[in-house]
Amino acid sequence: MSASQPQIHALLRQYWGFDAFRPGQREVVEAILSGRHVLAVMPTGAGKSLCYQLPALMLPGVALVVSPLIALMKDQVDQLRGRGVPAAFLNSTLSFDEQQRVLEDARTGQLKLLYVAPERFRYEGALARLKRLPISLFAVDEAHCISHWGHDFRPDYQALGAAFKQLAPPRLGAFTATATSQVRSDIVGSLDMADPMVTVAGFARENLHLSVLAIEKMNEKPRLASKLLKAALADGGVAVVYCSTRKNTEAAAEALGRTGLTVVTYHGGMDDGPRKAAQEAFQSGSRLVIVATNAFGMGVDKPDVRLVLHWDFPSSLDAYYQEVGRAGRDGKRAYGVMLFTYADMRIHEFLIDKGGEDLPAAARVARAEAERHKLKAITRWAYTEGCRHAALLRYFGDRPKACDLEDPAGSRCDRCCDTTGVPGFEKGGKAPTHGDRATSRSGRGGDGSARDDDDAPGFAARTLSEPEEIVVQKVLSAVARANGGIESKTLAKALRGSRAADVLKGPLAATKSFGILVELPEGTTLSLLRALGAAGCTNGRMPQLTPLGVEVMWRRSSVKLAMPPFASGSSASGAGKATKLKGRSKVDEGEAVVLSDVEEALLRALKERRMAVAKERGVAAFIVASNALLDRIAGLPAGASRDAWLAVKGIGEQNVEPLREAFAKVLNAQE
Repeated sequence: MSASQPQIHALLRQYWGFDAFRPGQREVVEAILSGRHVLAVMPTGAGKSLCYQLPALMLPGVALVVSPLIALMKDQVDQLRGRGVPAAFLNSTLSFDEQQRVLEDARTGQLKLLYVAPERFRYEGALARLKRLPISLFAVDEAHCISHWGHDFRPDYQALGAAFKQLAPPRLGAFTATATSQVRSDIVGSLDMADPMVTVAGFARENLHLSVLAIEKMNEKPRLASKLLKAALADGGVAVVYCSTRKNTEAAAEALGRTGLTVVTYHGGMDDGPRKAAQEAFQSGSRLVIVATNAFGMGVDKPDVRLVLHWDFPSSLDAYYQEVGRAGRDGKRAYGVMLFTYADMRIHEFLIDKGGEDLPAAARVARAEAERHKLKAITRWAYTEGCRHAALLRYFGDRPKACDLEDPAGSRCDRCCDTTGVPGFEKGGKAPTHGDRATSRSGRGGDGSARDDDDAPGFAARTLSEPEEIVVQKVLSAVARANGGIESKTLAKALRGSRAADVLKGPLAATKSFGILVELPEGTTLSLLRALGAAGCTNGRMPQLTPLGVEVMWRRSSVKLAMPPFASGSSASGAGKATKLKGRSKVDEGEAVVLSDVEEALLRALKERRMAVAKERGVAAFIVASNALLDRIAGLPAGASRDAWLAVKGIGEQNVEPLREAFAKVLNAQE
């Protein structure tokens, strides 16, 4: 079947509310519509699902989608139904009668997509019932599960090639977020794909900063992790902490909880109720940390994950990239930090030795060899001397692209800019070197002395730019006006114009300093205050100027600061070029949006309404509307017309009325 570009784009706009495809999507959609077999390797958040969902709408019959997780199926179906796409799933949560009704709907043309668990293809009876369906497309999601060389091998996936031959649908597509050349070869061979179009694209993540911190003593992990998490979540969002075992997950969650963080736990050994509650808290929460094994994985679709922290060393680069790729799906700056000690290898060696006990001897040896090969690859990556992003792109077969060192925002790994990138995390770790192998087992330096990573600076002191010096001048002026009357955290809030009670009662509320750095994130402002203290410009928990600070404030002297770039361009505020839109101030591209009190109240009301609608519909909150979409909806005026709603990115003909029904009253209630 051929389809014109206008037809394809009309459906893209109607059902998804988008005016253009993301990179790589259009080619995959057109190949599937033309009848060609396709293997698409596109990272988390790149829009793989649309690549088979849109063709399913255009083709006669029903698309059969193989999906490995019940929760993932439900979320996909809920999202599709919310867009007006007729979809359903077949899995063990349905009764026999419910399954029969779903199959009948698929047979009679009432469904366009049917999600099926891979276990179903084991049974001849189930295959016989699927043969009666007018299948338009056989789509294999999470296709890396086919390969022993993949990071999540599942034996049921190896039966899919035989199932495809029996069902004989006219089209075949395989989709995954991570696949090395070996895994891609296994997928093509197992599914017996004929002359497939293989596309590997989109692995470069411009907004994701990657770093590895060497850990010399295991008891350092909670302290470093807590500092990183608090810094990353200072301006909102959530974080994911990955551990290798259930035992480590419980221990890490307990340790982080004692530091004052809001923590929930998720692993495969938990009962369904607590595990579901943890996932719901994560989906709807802010400034929350979920500590999990890799059981918390496929189907995680929350856009405001600011930090993915690997408490333990991951087992492979495939697993690492898929897990770290869950950060920053909203396009804003996000961070992936791995805490590394060579002693973590013992966990993986144990798991490799114990794994595959139910396999024949030869298969078990082959599996162990594959697992050790993957472990060596990620160990080499941890020790790499070059750009981490370029090394990852080479590993996955994408075009290597290193950090852009001419652009501060383009420095996206610790090897290129010598920092974790996390604002406010000035000290506490260093990237591993090959010399660390000899010290990590004992936790001592080469001379046998104990070493403390707290003495290792995360950022090198550097000369400030002109806009940065202006920001420093404003911060020091505020310190002078406060004259030791407030602590640093409150001072940072005052500079941003916070209307918190402690700020409004403080000495800066009625001064020119109040709100003068409204466009600079609070975490960055607080980091700047700490850096000025470390440089000798201020002293004390309730900071006051030193003689050096006075000289710097009047710009009679200059100072180097140990922190990443915090201002760009020629803006007098030093916070970057700002664009005003309906009272909102968006700093550069992907920075935090600073809202007025009225707008913050509106966004809170929209989120409360979203939660109520999600409970009414029995779906996750992000199914109703993502945070990014809510932020765009908040920009609509009271009484906005239907056309105004349709002009919002992410709103199309199929979901405009449900969204208006859900949120229009909230908008109209605002003054």
